[in-house]
This record gives sequence, structure tokens and C-alpha cells, in this order.
Amino acid sequence: MSDIRMVAALAACAGVLLLPACAQPQMTSTTPLPQAQCDATRLQNVVGQPASAQLVEAARVQAGATTARMVRHDQMVTKEYMVGRLTLWLDAQGRVREANCG
Repeated sequence: MSDIRMVAALAACAGVLLLPACAQPQMTSTTPLPQAQCDATRLQNVVGQPASAQLVEAARVQAGATTARMVRHDQMVTKEYMVGRLTLWLDAQGRVREANCG
């Protein structure tokens, strides 16, 4: 077998092997997945605190969120809404000015 044919055969095999990776997973149940409930009203004690990784994690647990993020006062953010996400908005001094979910 020539080198060109060998390369073509290998490329075809690789393409066939990679096709399943592109397939969309099939949903087998019509039951909706449980959504994490985030409740930022529990976090009034966090407002005014200096931001830190420990504070974010403690606030995430206290709010019942699955994820959390800190947003600096001058930072750009995406607008997607995520039910289980806690956002801590920081002021120019790096202290929490607001906490909300979504």
C-alpha cells in the first residue's frame, strides 16, 4: 500500500472514530433536573466585608448556591442567568456592596 493510500485510510478511520463524540446526548427522561436554589436574602452579614476566597465560599454555602463569583466594580460580566449562581458585587475598595443570585 502506498504512503498516500495509508494516510487516507488512517484519516478515514479517525473520522469514523470521532463521529460519536459529536453526537448529541439523548434525554431518556422527561423529569426535569433539580435546580439549585440560591437565596441571597440570607447574606446581609456579607455586605461590607472585604472580599476573599473564603468569604465567597462561605457565602455560597450560606445562600445554597452551586457556584459563586466575585465581580469587581469595574469588571465586565456576561448577562446569562444561572439559577444556582451567587454573585458578590464589590465596590472600589474590594468590599462586598451587594449579593444576588442568577
